[in-house]
Amino acid sequence: MKTKKLLATCIPPLMLTLAACDSGTVNDINSALNAGEDVNINVSTNDDGNLVIGTSPGSSPVDIADTAAVREAMALLEGLEADGGTPYDVNDAIVYPDEFEIFIPSVTGVDLRLASEENPSGPTARIPMFRGLDPAGNSVDYVITEASDRNVAELMGIIFAPRMAVVRGTPGVQEVSISNGIMEFEGTVDFSPTRFVTPGDPTVPGSPNALTGSAFPPADLSPGAVADAAWSSYVMLPSGLVLNAQVVANSTGIHDRIPDSGQDDQSNPNLDRTNRFVVMQLLDGWQDGRRNYFHFVTDASVPDAAAIELGVFAPTVGLLPDAGVFTNGTRLGFAPSANGIPDPSGNLGQGLNISTIDQAIDPVNVFPIQPTDLRYTPMWDAHIYMWTLEAIENNQRRLVTSIDDLRGLFEEGLVTNFFPNNGPENDFIAGLMPTNAIINCPVIMQPDDSLIGTTFGEYEN
Repeated sequence: MKTKKLLATCIPPLMLTLAACDSGTVNDINSALNAGEDVNINVSTNDDGNLVIGTSPGSSPVDIADTAAVREAMALLEGLEADGGTPYDVNDAIVYPDEFEIFIPSVTGVDLRLASEENPSGPTARIPMFRGLDPAGNSVDYVITEASDRNVAELMGIIFAPRMAVVRGTPGVQEVSISNGIMEFEGTVDFSPTRFVTPGDPTVPGSPNALTGSAFPPADLSPGAVADAAWSSYVMLPSGLVLNAQVVANSTGIHDRIPDSGQDDQSNPNLDRTNRFVVMQLLDGWQDGRRNYFHFVTDASVPDAAAIELGVFAPTVGLLPDAGVFTNGTRLGFAPSANGIPDPSGNLGQGLNISTIDQAIDPVNVFPIQPTDLRYTPMWDAHIYMWTLEAIENNQRRLVTSIDDLRGLFEEGLVTNFFPNNGPENDFIAGLMPTNAIINCPVIMQPDDSLIGTTFGEYEN
């Protein structure tokens, strides 16, 4: 297996301990890394079970004391290969032009064509799909998008999110094991329920919808997938490594964010169990005045969010620490609108009220940071805001494009906390309070506007 820029250094925070730190090979690696060069590094295991690194044919390998997290990641990649998949290889990965601003390099390709009759699902991304086992020994399919360990993230082509590590020992994490490269889960997901969302009626006096002046919150709903109490997508391996491992299919059905999931007959072409790839629908958002903050929605801690955003209702995710507190805990606030500006064209609208009426339309939420920021985690803590009825009556609703933009509207009194919000005021999210609704949204990319309507790489099975 090959990788690039694996951190060959004796600095403890990087979590690799070299057996021979004065080796000429290590010095060569570090010199190249410090110069910003790409280094071809071969990773293997010697007869003693230690990791070995070499930089090129004929170079002397360097023994590395056992790094359990890296060994676990290698086992998972080897398990993927044994099942017919193609493990991520940084030396042979898709090279995205800078304009794509891709955050998960193991994504093999993207389709950025907007929703249309020919492309009803809208933008999608194709990502490696691992096989695991549920508690009964049945196969499940899952994807991995973030890791708490920098070396693992680089090796697997996923996002390094160090704040994920704080979930160790909390009730929100699922402890798993690995056997022959296959992850064995304690919990499971039922994909068989039929999802529905019934819009609320804002004309009913005294109703929640009269307070928002919109179809949100829903009058009734049911998520399309429900996890048991043992399931969390934050999984902790024996080494203490935490991964965001999100199940997308099993014998009961497939995830609603897989295009054409209505087939639900295990033969969906977007779910390729032979070559181990899955195509997932991307959702849009705003961040720092830029649109195209494309992400997956996989799980949610409350049924409302799971039903509206086509995710798995996974209540254990709601036990992750800490609501509305930043940067303690593993949650990161974001700002959906309860009753944003509607737009029949579907391009300039924003709000959960729109998605409640038509779940094919994204709510286009507002996010604070990119995954390159080490404060990032994929477990988003919904700080819902709502436009005042006076602002709606005066036609003052508009697109909100950044947290700073939202802060100004909040200070002007044009928007306020959604009435069920309950928790500490979070200055990081414009002073809003959290709802305690947690949504698992790994961020895939934030491409330039000029790339919308294009495709790149291997984006379909």
